[in-house]
Amino acid sequence: MARHGHGRRVLVTVALALLISLGVTAGRQGAIGTEPGTGPFPQGVVVVGDSITARYDDDPGSPEQGWWSFVGRHFDTEVRTFAQSGSGYQRPGHRCGGNRFIDRPEAFKGPAPSVFIVEGGRNDWATCRQGGLVESTDAAVQQAVDRYFDVVERSLPRTTRIVVLGPPWGPLDPWQQRRITSIVHTAAKRHGLEYVATKGSLDRPGRTVDGVHPTLAGSRALGDVVIDALSKRPPR
Repeated sequence: MARHGHGRRVLVTVALALLISLGVTAGRQGAIGTEPGTGPFPQGVVVVGDSITARYDDDPGSPEQGWWSFVGRHFDTEVRTFAQSGSGYQRPGHRCGGNRFIDRPEAFKGPAPSVFIVEGGRNDWATCRQGGLVESTDAAVQQAVDRYFDVVERSLPRTTRIVVLGPPWGPLDPWQQRRITSIVHTAAKRHGLEYVATKGSLDRPGRTVDGVHPTLAGSRALGDVVIDALSKRPPR
């Protein structure tokens, strides 16, 4: 009998330890923002973007931690990314073999997010023709941006806060930066969407690895710009 009692006590002890362990794990997950339902954006954040989003991870302390990771962890909310290197409003990614923002309907599936962010435009200075790149016209970029914003507005409820980031741009190609940024900004205003300027976040020394893609400092700086914008009431 004593042996059976001892066995039951061991089982109870193990069960309690397991429950405590599970509780700690769930608490950690909530703290790092991997589950929706906490913070000011309980339905999470969705990001559609290019390599400024796609090349980076959600690991604190990693040199590749993404701007969106800093945003998600600041607000303690889940961030889902639908991003591809080389892509844009009109330009397919992966050396003209990938897809454009508008080719990602999966970004609109599932429960509507609290915030929907469009990050991109950096690649739209050029378009693909016969497998190569040719400089795009202002009219072509404007048409592609307007078309995608139409899709975003139709696909999301009014409860979702739609944010358009000015194309994050490093020090390379300043003329293209002014040209493409102006087109995206004007289109966002025309559609009545919230626009967040990112100028200054990546064009300072040490903010990019190659004049285009962020270093950790660059991702943190871009994340800070977005955090500051989301912390304010959206403009009416």
